[in-house]
Amino acid sequence: MQDVIPPKRRVPSTDRSAEPVYERPDTMAQQAYIARTRIIRDVLPPIAPGVPSEEIEIIETTTVIMQPAVQEPAQENAKEALSEALHQAQDEVLIERKRRINLKRFVAIFLAIVVILATGYVSVDAWLTNNRARAEATVTPPPVVSSGTVTKEAEGKDETNITADVLAGYTVSAELPRAIFINKINVTARVKPMGVNSDNSVQTPTNIFDAGWYNGSVKPGEVGAVFIDGHASGPTRQGLFAYLDKLVEGDAIEIEKGDGSRIAYRVVYTEIIDLKNVDMKKLLNPYEGVTRGLNVMTCTGTWVEPEKTYDKRVVVYTEQV
Repeated sequence: MQDVIPPKRRVPSTDRSAEPVYERPDTMAQQAYIARTRIIRDVLPPIAPGVPSEEIEIIETTTVIMQPAVQEPAQENAKEALSEALHQAQDEVLIERKRRINLKRFVAIFLAIVVILATGYVSVDAWLTNNRARAEATVTPPPVVSSGTVTKEAEGKDETNITADVLAGYTVSAELPRAIFINKINVTARVKPMGVNSDNSVQTPTNIFDAGWYNGSVKPGEVGAVFIDGHASGPTRQGLFAYLDKLVEGDAIEIEKGDGSRIAYRVVYTEIIDLKNVDMKKLLNPYEGVTRGLNVMTCTGTWVEPEKTYDKRVVVYTEQV
């Protein structure tokens, strides 16, 4: 049977030049699979006379199926290089942090060693100094010389005032104590060298306004203790050291030597003891822990008529400053 082309039949065109051109997607973008569907529009002949022919038209469609983009090797390599650089930077930061911590530890340990060495040096030096001081302090003191101008019966009987001119004109050897000054209790006086009496008691000055330096003790400035005593009163008047018991820790005393130089002392302790408990060995040594000191003593307490003296003594211990 001869094929008769219906009047409305559409013959698919074989000319592809009019069709859209689908370019290959950019490799840096997402790729897509393009599926084309072409439906031929056809006209079916009528089934029976008088029945219009039916058209079947299927529209050509294009389906785009998306697929994730594929990264090119260059981009992947760049990311790997960036990641490696980041890890390397982190490692360098950690190394630098550890280096600083180790440096701080080293400095702390070094300073601790320096402090320990310095402390040890000071301790050893102090130990050696104390040993030298003890050795020097144990040197045999000079022989005691009795004062030919003082007798026990005459001690403390003279109540004559000592004027400033008398004090200014008083002289002794350059290394001996010449005068004593205690501003707190208004003391300014000559210091006269004293020895011992025939009964081995320490001599005191004849005048109640003089102080006496026991020549069996050290000289001012030497290692050991300078010992000075004096009167608290006379037959009718208060003496030079009437208020010696008022001195407390921290108060100042000065000794002027024969050459005019002065040595300062600071009170470290004051005590009152019974006459029967007076220990001359203790009085001729510096107070505990002191290398160079000055010890000053006078009478106090109650007058004992048979012994012609008071029953107690005030002792002030000082250190050279």
